Amino acid sequence: MAVIGSFGTFIVFETSDQKILNFNSFKRTVSARWASHPRNGYKPLKQFIGPEAEQISFSITLDAQHGVRPRDSLEIINTCIFYGIPAYLVIGGRKVGVSQFVIVQAVENWSYIWNHGELVRANIELTLEEYPD
Repeated sequence: MAVIGSFGTFIVFETSDQKILNFNSFKRTVSARWASHPRNGYKPLKQFIGPEAEQISFSITLDAQHGVRPRDSLEIINTCIFYGIPAYLVIGGRKVGVSQFVIVQAVENWSYIWNHGELVRANIELTLEEYPD
């Protein structure tokens, strides 16, 4: 088993012969807050206020044919959202950013549903926001 990373203990990104759970379209936004002060005859003066909370977004494909239980995974993610559970995002053995993150949005796309309503494949787009300590 090769562990790619994790969101706390809730989501473990890994690849092996039995299971594939990884992400794609990873985007990280790091920005700052600035104030602009107008000046007569000059360009506005900029004042650094402080860093903005980081945002991260990525997609995960939950596929039963890859050893993942889509419904169970969605329930875990939704529980993290409903209760506002913060966790560190770790990729390649290193924390992303310096603080924990919370999942602020999950957009689900249920691709394949089989007999008796069994969810076989779903894609979920997650948006995480920094949760400063």
